[in-house]
Amino acid sequence: MGNELADKATKLSMAIAEHARIVTASPDDSPAVVAAVNTLRSAALEYAQVCAEATGWGNPFSELESDLEDAEELELDAATVDVEAHYRVRVKDAAVATRLLDEPPEEDLLGATSDVVAQLFLRDGWNPEAYGDDVLEVVSQSWSCGPAMKD
Repeated sequence: MGNELADKATKLSMAIAEHARIVTASPDDSPAVVAAVNTLRSAALEYAQVCAEATGWGNPFSELESDLEDAEELELDAATVDVEAHYRVRVKDAAVATRLLDEPPEEDLLGATSDVVAQLFLRDGWNPEAYGDDVLEVVSQSWSCGPAMKD
């Protein structure tokens, strides 16, 4: 799996470079930008999945946005723990999943199925079994908990 992880890292690197090229050269070409974003997201997810399978480590990208938004340093002590949960979900009916939001998705979302699942996660505390296997099927799930790692 080590070679597969290195291959996914190369694919991710190429997707990042292509995204940078597209948004720099053609920022007004919405279809090209969206395609580059989707390719980059897909490559990042593939990398994270192979990383988890090969090493047991979680998604290295899972907290990027909150890390950027969090301007203050956290004091880590013995009572601070890291909890990671991983779900692989098959969306069987994206239209029904979208209607479960009970309101239109946030404007900054691209409308991808993953965005709908993310909104469900944020809005209801994440109980994917509650939606029924005809809408969302939990393919696999795992979690870990341990002392927080100091940066």
